[in-house]
Amino acid sequence: MRKTYLLAGLIAVGLGIWMMTGFLGAEEAGPELSIAEQNLKRLGQGGSGEVTAVRVMDSVAIPKTRSVRIRGQSSAKRQVTIQTQLDGLIAERPVERGDWVEEGDLLCRISTEDRQARVIEAEAQLEQAKLLAESNQKLASQGLLSEAVLAESKARFKLAEANLLKRRIDRQRLQLVAPFKGVVEDVHAEVGQFVTPGMACATVVELDPILIRGALSESKLRGVTTGRAANATFENGAEVGGLVSFVSHVARPGTRTFEIEIEVENPDQQLVSGLSADIQIDLEQVLAHRVSPGLLLLDDEGRPGLRSVDDGDRVVFHAIQIIDEDESGIWVVGLPDSVQLITVGQHLVSNGERISKVFERDLMQPVNERG
Repeated sequence: MRKTYLLAGLIAVGLGIWMMTGFLGAEEAGPELSIAEQNLKRLGQGGSGEVTAVRVMDSVAIPKTRSVRIRGQSSAKRQVTIQTQLDGLIAERPVERGDWVEEGDLLCRISTEDRQARVIEAEAQLEQAKLLAESNQKLASQGLLSEAVLAESKARFKLAEANLLKRRIDRQRLQLVAPFKGVVEDVHAEVGQFVTPGMACATVVELDPILIRGALSESKLRGVTTGRAANATFENGAEVGGLVSFVSHVARPGTRTFEIEIEVENPDQQLVSGLSADIQIDLEQVLAHRVSPGLLLLDDEGRPGLRSVDDGDRVVFHAIQIIDEDESGIWVVGLPDSVQLITVGQHLVSNGERISKVFERDLMQPVNERG
């Protein structure tokens, strides 16, 4: 039994010494380095002198029109609900939903009742007041009438004029007409219905011109001004052109976007309100490069960019801005007019690192031509 305890104790002591030897002899591990940082560290220590090989291509900037693309929706320029200003019975409503109307066309007519009689009465009162004022004016000029009585007769004449004007306005308000050319979207009153001031007769929508509304982010707002040409493509394939008629100066609180409106002529009313559209606004012409989106990377500040090789075969990072995209790639600005872009290995190198470059054009040549 004592031999067993002695053997177990010796094994425990041996394991303890072995573990302590490992802890004491191990070097403190530093933070893990990236591949690019390991390359720089190796080169800085003298190493073997080998450099990272990357593949590059020549890229030359060409003129490109910078454009903004957003999603939008068509919308009626105006939509008005015509309301009554008098009470009475609806005597006539010659329109139905979907009817096209011109400016001034009758929508609803309220029964005249005694309003025409009120106009005739007001006209007679005005004539009487006019004769009285003229008579008093003659008497006053002869010194037979005081100034106070003359002033009172003139005041009655003015009141009679105002009363007649009011009666005529009330008579005009019996007819509710279309304020502009458009389509009757809805009707709210029926013939024989009694209406009071503020009740609706019909809703008219103006579709020519029509508006296409969208929202611009802060990054796309620069350069978009009123009067600039814009194009819109709808889901059914229809394409239209128009002009930017409004750009908001205040961002929406929730989305931090700016509302924009494009006015489009719509003489045949083929475009209706509520259609989804892709909007493209062409801005200034710039020199840009077309590259593959797979070449993009981010710097330490989170900015998108590309890596290139300078004349000294050292890596350079360029922050870029994407201005357009197509089936062949993306268009970017922020690069020199002529540059050697790293196409393979850009993630393995760091800024300022010396590299060995292989041109894409050399890889495309037959072996016998490359020598």
